[in-house]
Amino acid sequence: MKLGLISDIHGDPLALELAWSHLTVMGADRIVCAGDLVGYGPYPDRVVAFLEEHQIASVRGNHDRWALERGVGIPDEFGGGTPSPDTLKTLAALPFELLVADLKQVGVIVHGSPRSDMEFIQRRTHPPSALRADLAALGADLLVVGHTHEPMWFRCDQGLVVNPGSVVSMPVVKNSSRTFALVDLTTLSVSFHDVESGDLISLDPWPEEAPATKTKPG
Repeated sequence: MKLGLISDIHGDPLALELAWSHLTVMGADRIVCAGDLVGYGPYPDRVVAFLEEHQIASVRGNHDRWALERGVGIPDEFGGGTPSPDTLKTLAALPFELLVADLKQVGVIVHGSPRSDMEFIQRRTHPPSALRADLAALGADLLVVGHTHEPMWFRCDQGLVVNPGSVVSMPVVKNSSRTFALVDLTTLSVSFHDVESGDLISLDPWPEEAPATKTKPG
């Protein structure tokens, strides 16, 4: 199965539609989202409606959770559009994690990490041992995360960890990679692509070994 990965849409329906179009042409059998449908961008209702119409399953990101905590009609402190009651109802139904499977391969999709929607999976804080531990604890071959807006991948004998980056192309979100990803669950291979063009983006994997710690001369 070819699994399309998007994340951190943040109220940008145009970027979402572009990513969906490219993934459809690329032959994605299913598309899933690692959360943050709302926040920052002006069109949360259009984003949620598109996901529902095209049956794109999503987990709940921290901005989605914050929208629910604010409640109906309360403006987004990050400047995004105010979700309608129907959109909030959809956000409330989003799970913390999603499970996908292809024969023997099992994938888990979360927003930040398997522990929290606010945890950033970054190279300096999550060495190979931590990523291996997450895969083992989940019993998964694939772990998909978002939240950082930066694409990454790490592959080891236990499986694959992927962050597709953020699809957002609006200037309201300064930190955005404008990327999405496509994973072949059978081979556990991944490719990254530009949202606007669909072009392949070259991205080196995180190394199997944690970077050496520099010590100050004594």
